[in-house]
Amino acid sequence: MKLYLVRHTKVNLPSGVCYGQSDVGLADSFEDEKNTIIHKLKGLKFDRVYSSPLKRCVLLADSLSNNQLEIRYDKRLMELNFGDWEYKTWDEIEKTDYAKKWFEDFTNVTCPGGESYQDLLGRAKNFLDDLKKDKTVNNSLIICHSGTIRAFYSIINNLEPKESFKLQLDFGQILEIELNQEK
Repeated sequence: MKLYLVRHTKVNLPSGVCYGQSDVGLADSFEDEKNTIIHKLKGLKFDRVYSSPLKRCVLLADSLSNNQLEIRYDKRLMELNFGDWEYKTWDEIEKTDYAKKWFEDFTNVTCPGGESYQDLLGRAKNFLDDLKKDKTVNNSLIICHSGTIRAFYSIINNLEPKESFKLQLDFGQILEIELNQEK
């Protein structure tokens, strides 16, 4: 099964702000970015469209599905919950005592009031396990977030979680990846 993982487009926040699961709006460049993605996906047929329920993904999913396929919204596709750090700048976060502990082991240490990358990996694995069982699907379009895409990449390629952060993911980027289905 092929997965086409699409990161949402640019958000309407200054660079350097942590937003995670906050439901932020999209930048004014959305229409142009959306059209670029549509052009890149032209000619591909999808059996399913999945999306994070956060509006930065919902708006893109609505445009990409073009009312042709039902969109399945799934909370497991949401970005990492950064808890108390959401809407703070990374500069502010880095000055906190707890941040040092988190930056040293962000895959295992939980964000204050949020979750760890291991939590996100668990959600992503659960989603992929369910997807593998569906024999009616050959191509899936999944609109989500950089953290979720990295989690999928790590799981499917059997990488150490930290290794997935070497993967550069720009806003609106599409990653095509093969998922082996259960026999």
